[in-house]
Amino acid sequence: MPTIVAAIAVLTALVLLNLLLTFGVIRRLREHSEQLAANAPTRTLPVGAAVPEFSATSERGDAVSTATLRGDGALVAFMAPDCAACTEQLPAVRERLAAAAGGPAAVLVVFTRLRPATDPNDTSAAELAESLGVAGSTALIVHEPLDGPVQTAFQVAAFPAFYLVDPDGRVAAASNGIADLPAPPRRSAVGPVGPIGTVRAADPVAAG
Repeated sequence: MPTIVAAIAVLTALVLLNLLLTFGVIRRLREHSEQLAANAPTRTLPVGAAVPEFSATSERGDAVSTATLRGDGALVAFMAPDCAACTEQLPAVRERLAAAAGGPAAVLVVFTRLRPATDPNDTSAAELAESLGVAGSTALIVHEPLDGPVQTAFQVAAFPAFYLVDPDGRVAAASNGIADLPAPPRRSAVGPVGPIGTVRAADPVAAG
């Protein structure tokens, strides 16, 4: 009997040791994976790349395509109502969108949800547009599902995401922080100042 008890005790100790080693390995693997993820660059359309062709429809029913962003360039913002980082940057994004009214660039705001809405009458995107000051403005507003055509064109991998598109339809700047984008050129004192997001007839649209 003492021998059996001793054997059971040894076996129990070995099992516990094995569990501790297993948990340790799992923890190290998780930490290693998190470190790799943190150091990995976010996949997105790089600066200098031409915005791929895409087609979408704005909230007002206007056709939006890559061509819309050419001519005077554009500020493109990707926001989601269920995105904590979007909420944190909301004041700065609102200020930047308002400032764009004084410049030649069009403004395109793309709304999506990171998770499906549980309420069929969900109005969170409309409320976010109101908070950003773009509701009822001449800014181009597009609503699309996650990984929609505009997001796909810009290769959006994280929210929020912001892009400056130059007059040739190429990415001039890209960031997940609105404060990191350089200020776009403003209209001179001579000549008319168009409203935010004005689309010229010769300029179709782009986003991603």
